[in-house]
Amino acid sequence: MRTLVVTDDRVGPAMAGSALRAWELARVLAGAGHDVRLAPAPGSAPPAGDGPELVGRPTWGWAEAVVAPPWMLPPRAFLGRAVLVVDGVTPLLAELAAMPRSPAVLRRLRTAGARLPLAVARADAILTAGEAQDRWWRERLRRAGRDGVPLLRVPFGIPEADPPAERSAVEGVPDDWAVVLWWGGVWPWLDLETLLAARARIGRAPVSVVVPVTERPGGAASSLGPEALAAAAERHGLEAPQVVPLTRWIPYAERHRILNRTTLLAVLHHPGEEADLSFRTRVLDGVWAGVPVLVSEGGEAARLCRELGWGAVVPAHEPANTAAAIELMLSERQQLRCRGALNDSRPMWRWPRVSGPLVAGLPDLPRAPRGSTLWAAVKALAVLGRRP
Repeated sequence: MRTLVVTDDRVGPAMAGSALRAWELARVLAGAGHDVRLAPAPGSAPPAGDGPELVGRPTWGWAEAVVAPPWMLPPRAFLGRAVLVVDGVTPLLAELAAMPRSPAVLRRLRTAGARLPLAVARADAILTAGEAQDRWWRERLRRAGRDGVPLLRVPFGIPEADPPAERSAVEGVPDDWAVVLWWGGVWPWLDLETLLAARARIGRAPVSVVVPVTERPGGAASSLGPEALAAAAERHGLEAPQVVPLTRWIPYAERHRILNRTTLLAVLHHPGEEADLSFRTRVLDGVWAGVPVLVSEGGEAARLCRELGWGAVVPAHEPANTAAAIELMLSERQQLRCRGALNDSRPMWRWPRVSGPLVAGLPDLPRAPRGSTLWAAVKALAVLGRRP
């Protein structure tokens, strides 16, 4: 099928979660024999390696199938005849609800919310990443009388090739110190403070918490800057090399070098709807590189971590428990146990494997009658018309 994959994130040698997902899904679909075009955000460039054709603007009229998040699709994407596969993995509405209520956030919350009735009315399938997301989407489909729309479980994945053995020193971290890596940006729903408070509790232990302090690709201001990280460290009585800033965004093709230097990959969050609906994509880099992970309770990644032995799951906002978990996870015995479990899990999470439901299901869509886009449009306009 002529398949258009769309993302509002910037694709390139350095890219983050949404762009990575679109790029890898497009690669898998192309490998399965589809004619694929990828329409990313402006400023994109082809990453290293073979991949789909990048187009500057979405070619809606050309596409027989469209794969895209619902939150950024224009009205014509919901009105066309193409098979529409809604990528519902990013819980954007919950993320926006967790942000400070600025005019820009409220505006984006309304525009994203207005897409929801259109997506529910028109989707021929919805991609999800776990049980909580299945329930969330199924309830909205039920209200719209569209129970027959298939939910395809397609979470985040990892590359087909194992990571190279190369490793890099981290500037500012002594060679004989362990690295606890906060991997990615610091969003409002994430909880770096508890990690820093936990680090303060382990005192003189040779452990560096490494935190990226640069803007993510695409320009979203998610990361803590160097001054904010220094202030946060000072609040907890920490100094270098107990806390070390990572001053450049690591290109996708080079991330194995820092992951191979990492002892523990930390992803902590605040409790709430975002945590429940989340799938912490950065945890999958731990699976790929065999790095044990430390996660907060809540969400699909925490469930997998606990059930499959990938690392430690701690209650949210509990520095004492988090400090104890860090000390336990840095022990040789726990490192060996978790790394073995991660290596055993790796084949199940490669992109062609996790994308299997999409590849298998796409030729048979649509399976359910489509809903009324007229009534969906009325609901969308009502959302747009709400006062902040």
